[in-house]
Amino acid sequence: MCKRVFALLAAVVMLGSCGAAHRAESSEKEVSSAAVTSVTTEDTGKAEEPDVQTQERPEMPMYLTQEDLGGEGSVFYELTGCRYPVYKNTEVSYCPTGEAFYEALLEELAKAEDFIFMEYFIVKDGQMLNGIMDVLEDRMAAGVEVRLICDGFQQNDAFAEAMNSRGINCKLYREADEVSMNRRDHRKLTVIDGKTAFMGGVNIGDEYINVEHPYGRWKDAAILLRGEAVRSCTELFFEQWEGGSKLADCEKYLDLAEPVTAEGCVQPYGESPFDGLDSAREIYLEMIRSADDYLYITAPYLNIDDEVETALREAADRGTEVIMIIPGHPDKRYMELVARKHYLPLIEAGVQIYKYSPGFIHSKVFVSDDKRATVGSINLNNRSFYLDFECGAVLTNVSCIADIKADILSTLEECEQLTADNVPELTAEEQLELIFYTNIDSML
Repeated sequence: MCKRVFALLAAVVMLGSCGAAHRAESSEKEVSSAAVTSVTTEDTGKAEEPDVQTQERPEMPMYLTQEDLGGEGSVFYELTGCRYPVYKNTEVSYCPTGEAFYEALLEELAKAEDFIFMEYFIVKDGQMLNGIMDVLEDRMAAGVEVRLICDGFQQNDAFAEAMNSRGINCKLYREADEVSMNRRDHRKLTVIDGKTAFMGGVNIGDEYINVEHPYGRWKDAAILLRGEAVRSCTELFFEQWEGGSKLADCEKYLDLAEPVTAEGCVQPYGESPFDGLDSAREIYLEMIRSADDYLYITAPYLNIDDEVETALREAADRGTEVIMIIPGHPDKRYMELVARKHYLPLIEAGVQIYKYSPGFIHSKVFVSDDKRATVGSINLNNRSFYLDFECGAVLTNVSCIADIKADILSTLEECEQLTADNVPELTAEEQLELIFYTNIDSML
């Protein structure tokens, strides 16, 4: 019995490949400074912020007027508190796997002439990192500046020192007073010369490119941006590099994008536990509520509050084809148990849930009606919504939306649909296990 308890405890407190144990909807959780705690509400799981001053963000100009946007992008602009501009003239390419992302990343890094900025939650030794380091060292020898931000829970001081010894200006993101499982830098972002940028779900580790197979085949996704919207990606990087309040070192790295002619609108955006906004959650809710013909979602985790679940059920009830692809081989026991609570209510409402049979799907993608999509690091759970730093991009009437849709439809061919008859119910032991996880999670 003791061995069982210790095994469960270890599973909770150890962070895996893409996040930590997750907050239960009624648990207490830190969301601000080390000296401040807050209590979640039972109906939404949202942290009730104490009366403290939120971290300021730099004012960013809006590059398109409401008339220019024609209603298609303006609502998402407003959901970010009008902090993140919406851009035209941005070309977007979709990478449907970690392998495709890695190939494109190496190709673009090799073209760097001035600077490379990278920000990743996980950076692990292995074939993927070695390939990237080969290119970075070649570019640094040519005078290219390289900066790297890594999460300070996943990487340690020795790692940062090793990176710095190789010529990379490396910083670890961590709170000044403590190392907490909350307020992690969960972003995945690369900016090259202010001309191109990558964001998505892919970290730097061999499982992401299927060199290793801890959970079967790994399915992920990312996007490559060229054009005006890269400016916001640079600013997102400096929000962390400079500590979030001022971008003193940023100006000379902005407005360097080469002219691009492309259809649609692109809005890179960030999520922070300190900005007083819930932009990522509101953007996902808007995607759900505005979907008409279809809404396709890939989500490694499904720990949603009542409002998000209701929105999904209402979308299906009004006739929207709602399809969700979830992992066939989960990477976290706790998250799999939490997700199973939602399966039957969603299925009974008409939401189609498919398990990715070959392994673990890690991509965080929404696409709807052939005209809207969002790709980024943001999971469909409260940790991404309230506790971590995240980034993503809203795409409106962008040509690669067709590629995103096609990828999801192709992935469905490798999936098994859950039905009301084959949803695995939580056993009595699993219910006790979930209670144990939840209680431990509330103390972290």
